[in-house]
Amino acid sequence: MKRLGLTVLLFTASGCMHLHRPAPVAPPDVAQGIQFPEWRTDDSTTVQGPQLKALQIAMDDFMPPGRDAPSGADPMTQCLFRLSTYDAWVKRGDKMTFIHFTPLEEERCGLKSEVMDAGASYAVSDDGVILKRE
Repeated sequence: MKRLGLTVLLFTASGCMHLHRPAPVAPPDVAQGIQFPEWRTDDSTTVQGPQLKALQIAMDDFMPPGRDAPSGADPMTQCLFRLSTYDAWVKRGDKMTFIHFTPLEEERCGLKSEVMDAGASYAVSDDGVILKRE
């Protein structure tokens, strides 16, 4: 009986966790042909620590890891469930970062937009708290 209870508990608790999917890594022969650029601030984009943290928090809330489009979803739904469909606008505030995810359905999926903006806006504190989302 104890085993059954433990099994039920484990199955129930596993729904609260998400699995980390490791990023795909190119084979060594591909990596060998990659040459990193010289890193300079004048020709690269810097995302500062608090902004980077806020962006990750907003991304995980907006599109949780492991979330996929429902099976049999129409092309627009499939498009909107892909992170690569979106651009993120990031703006620094007073002890917070503002982030707006905006979809580019036509450009990224070849689909005519059906809604004005299916994106989302976030205000995330430097402490990592979502202060507001809309």
